[in-house]
Amino acid sequence: MSERTEERTREAETADATTDTGVDVGRLDGFATETDETTAESDDGGSYVSLRALLVAFVAVGGGAAAGSLVPLVPFTALLGVVAGAFVHGLLASHRRYVETAVAGAVTVGTLAVTSLLSQFLVRSVAGGTLGVGRLFAVAAAVGLALSLIGHYFGRDLRDGLTRDL
Repeated sequence: MSERTEERTREAETADATTDTGVDVGRLDGFATETDETTAESDDGGSYVSLRALLVAFVAVGGGAAAGSLVPLVPFTALLGVVAGAFVHGLLASHRRYVETAVAGAVTVGTLAVTSLLSQFLVRSVAGGTLGVGRLFAVAAAVGLALSLIGHYFGRDLRDGLTRDL
């Protein structure tokens, strides 16, 4: 019976090692297992950005922005949702994912700003004004980048505090 248990454990470990999404939900105590060490060695291919982690960051930041925008009559709640989504991503990510979170925050907030004010820009451009969509996107992306980095930093800080031995 113990052989079957060991076999199931090995199957689960190999399944965990092959499906790395950049989010560590199995171990929150801070101790590395053998599979974590071998996975970390195989992931060091010289690449600083993970496409899967970028996708997870977009889901976390976009989900936070969508949840924040559901609060009626309170301005800028979508921006607070970006911070909350980046915080959750930082709390659950097994590695530091600042680049992915910054890109996701910048693109998400920039796109939200442009799409929410697009009708006003179109009316002004038809009336003979200049179209400043690029400037709006750049400013909103800078704000989103800063907010997502702040949220991710505090999420990583809380994770470090929770997993550190006393």
